[in-house]
Formats: sequence, structure tokens, C-alpha cells
Amino acid sequence: MDAEKKFGTELDRRTLLKAGAVAGAAAFLAACGTSGSSTAPSASAGGDETPSEILNFANWPYYIDVDDGVDTATADTSESLRRFQAEYGTRIEYQESIDDNDTFFGTIKAPLEAGQDPGWDIITPTTWMAKKIVDLGWAEKFDKSHMPNFVANLADEFKGRTADPTNDYLAPWQSLMTGIGINTAKTSSFSTVTGLWNPALKGKVALLTELRDTVGLVMLGNGDDPATPTRATFDAALETLRNQVDSGQIRKLSGNSYTVLLEEESAFAAIAWSGDVGIIQAGKPELAFVVPDEGGMYATDNMLIPKGAKHKYTAELWIDFYYRPEIAAVVEAYVQYICPVKGAAEEITKIDPALATNPLIFPDEATKGRLKVWGEVSADEQAYFDEQFSAFVEGVDS
Repeated sequence: MDAEKKFGTELDRRTLLKAGAVAGAAAFLAACGTSGSSTAPSASAGGDETPSEILNFANWPYYIDVDDGVDTATADTSESLRRFQAEYGTRIEYQESIDDNDTFFGTIKAPLEAGQDPGWDIITPTTWMAKKIVDLGWAEKFDKSHMPNFVANLADEFKGRTADPTNDYLAPWQSLMTGIGINTAKTSSFSTVTGLWNPALKGKVALLTELRDTVGLVMLGNGDDPATPTRATFDAALETLRNQVDSGQIRKLSGNSYTVLLEEESAFAAIAWSGDVGIIQAGKPELAFVVPDEGGMYATDNMLIPKGAKHKYTAELWIDFYYRPEIAAVVEAYVQYICPVKGAAEEITKIDPALATNPLIFPDEATKGRLKVWGEVSADEQAYFDEQFSAFVEGVDS
């Protein structure tokens, strides 16, 4: 999304979290674990490497802690980034440069193909894109001797994943739910995907340019299962989308910048990511997040070190630093996504016990049971999906 954030930050977010909290601590404890440990590797762990002066980190918007009253995360306005610099002497050049996976991949593809430094030491692609980068040979393998906290505190549910069975290339950053963001002051609340097609919302609906999120949710609305996508169910979902665009129902398809449309009230409803809605609620408490009755989508964004990154060792130090439960808790208290770090549950209650009962951060088991992960298909089939969806998005933008 655009780096500019337009929501008001005069309200303390923890107050908003308390106000919206409902029972969910048990689900959080299951997701993030109830025990963890912190180890600070020496600056020369595993060899004579020393931390670099800077570390270049590309992330999505709204995806790291920032100080109250501040709009943009930098090395000076984020507690977690400041603490890393205080310990290791490294200033993290943090940029909200990822708006969607495909667009960002397009910015790093040429240097990676040429064997050149892509300009980033850490990026956070979603698992399907991260796997693509790993399969192309464009990711650095972790030296886990630099990463004792990552080894000890990675939540069990993230071990043995198909994309990275031995956890050598991907370090989960956050997991997220995709559902619907609704401005309840501008439209009646609803709880179905098909509610987006209500004529009362004509011209006021925003959709994501992420295929798996938008098409996946529309598949669910059509009664189909995105965990087992077929050409027929994909084509049916795309036809639904085309019809809604042609009718004027859809205001815009965009990457993370859909949040601006919600903030400015250019859109009253959107296919949305849970944590984004939670953050925007600080300035717009009338905004609600709903996992539709038909179900929602689930995905994980992962820290990855691109091949040829100049500061690999320091990137490993940062990843390991984040996997200290007390640091993960600082980040989680702000971003409101699903945590991959064991022991963060205990630490986050020290910040504010109410955080452990927020359903956006810690969905209950019933909600988790309604979340779907986009299913794996053959390379040819996925290429067809990608080509057709890209053509659809380009047609809307033209």
C-alpha cells in the first residue's frame, strides 16, 4: 500500500484493543505457545562476522510496531527497531515497499536473475511467492548457528511446511486472515461474501489484487473450495468478479492501498486483511472485520534473505532477535496478526492482558476451522490462473 498512513493516531491503540476484546486467549496460547526462551548470540557467533552498520528491510504497510502518535515506522519510531540498534549497532532502513507480491517480485526479479544484490537484506513475501523465490535459487540459506532463538521458539505449526520443510530459508513473520472490512457507519453490517454484491454498496467495494485472497474468497461465496481449486471453480469466480466490475459494483482493485479507500470512505466495504482493519480501527472504530459465514482465507508472510544480499549475517541476527518472545510481543501488540513465536503469549500479557483476548490477533478454534489456504495445483494450472487474473486486473485498471 502507499507508505502514507491517513488514519488518526491520537487514540491509544491499547485502549481500542481493550474495547474490542473478546475471549480468545486459549486460541492464542495454542498458536503462539506458552513457553519460550531468549538467547542473545554474540556478535561473532559462528565466525568472525560483525553486524553491519545498516540493514535494508522491505515489508508490507502496518506490519511492525510504531510509537503512539506516529504514522510511519522507521529506525527512530519503532521500539523493536531501536532495541535492535541499541544492541547490535545496526540501523535498520525499514521501508513499506511491498504492496502486493507480484508487483514487488517484479522489482527484484532482474537483479536476482543477474546474480546481483537486489537492494534488500530481508523481504517478507507470502508463502507461495516465497516458495517461488526459493525454488528459483534466489534465497540465501540460513546459518542457524546465528539463530538460536529461531530454532528454539518457532511455533510447531510452522515446522515441516511444504514450502520449506527444514526451515532453512523462511522465517514466518505473521499469519493473517482474509475476510471483509465493513464501515458500519456507512452500510448495514453483513457476514457473507455475497453481501459485497448488495446494490446498496454499488461503487463502494474494494478488492485486493492478490489472486489467492480475492479469488479464494469469491470461490467461497460461490460455494466452492479454494483449498482444491480447479479451472472450473476459478473460471466461475472470475466470471463473478467480471460481472461485478461491469455492473459498477467494484470501486477499485488494489494492493495494500485498499486501506486508504476505507480510511477516506471512498469504499464502505473491502476484501481485507485482519490486522490492517485492527490498526485502522484506532482512528475509525466503526470499521469492523468479519470472517464471512462461507469462510475466509489464511496465509503466512515470511522473512527471507534474497540471494546476494549484502548483509546476510546481520539479517540472520534480526530474524533471531524477532524470535525472542519479548520482542515478538512488542511487534504483535501493534500489528494484530497471528504470531509464530513460542512464548510471546506470556510476554504480551505483560504489555496488556487484554491483548490476549482480541479476536483479530487470536481467533478462536471455530474461526480457525473456517479458514482456507489456497490449494496447490500443477504449474500449468497455476500459470493459467495467474495469466487470467492478471489480465482481469489489467483490464480493470485500463
